[in-house]
Amino acid sequence: MLDWNKIKDKTSQFISDAGQKIRQYTPESFSKEKKFVNSLVISMALMTMADKKASTEEVVAAIDLIKDIDEIKDLNMTTDAIELYELHIEELSKVIDNPTKWILTEAKLLSELSKMQAYPEYPPMIEALVNHIANVDGHLDETEAQMQKKILVAISK
Repeated sequence: MLDWNKIKDKTSQFISDAGQKIRQYTPESFSKEKKFVNSLVISMALMTMADKKASTEEVVAAIDLIKDIDEIKDLNMTTDAIELYELHIEELSKVIDNPTKWILTEAKLLSELSKMQAYPEYPPMIEALVNHIANVDGHLDETEAQMQKKILVAISK
C-alpha cells in the first residue's frame, strides 16, 4: 500500500533541495548586479563562518546589511539574498568537522567570488562589508584574518 503522506513529504523535500541548488548556482547570464549580490552574500557567509562558528552578532549584522544595501533592494532580491546567505551558512556548518569537505566548499565559494574580477567597481564594496562582518563581534582572530585575505585575493585582479 502506498503511503501518500510519505510520498508528498519526499516530493516536497526534492523540490526544496532543487530550489536550493538552483539558487546556489550563478549563471553567466546573470546581470553584473546579480553577480555582485551573489558575491556579496558568499563573502558574508564565508566571513561569518571563518572561525567555524556563526556568532549571533555576525549573522544579525549580515542580515541587516542585506536588508540595507540599495543594490539588493533595487533588484527586489532581499528575500532571495537572505535565503542564499542562510543556505551558505548551512552548507558550511555541515562540513565544519570534515577538513577535506570544508576546503572543497570554501574553494567552490571562493571560485564564485572570482567572477567579481571583471567588475572593478564592486570589490571595494565587498571588501568594506567583509571588514564590517569580520569586526562586528569585537575581535578579529587569525582564522578571520586569513579568510579576509582569501576573499580579497579572489575578488582582485
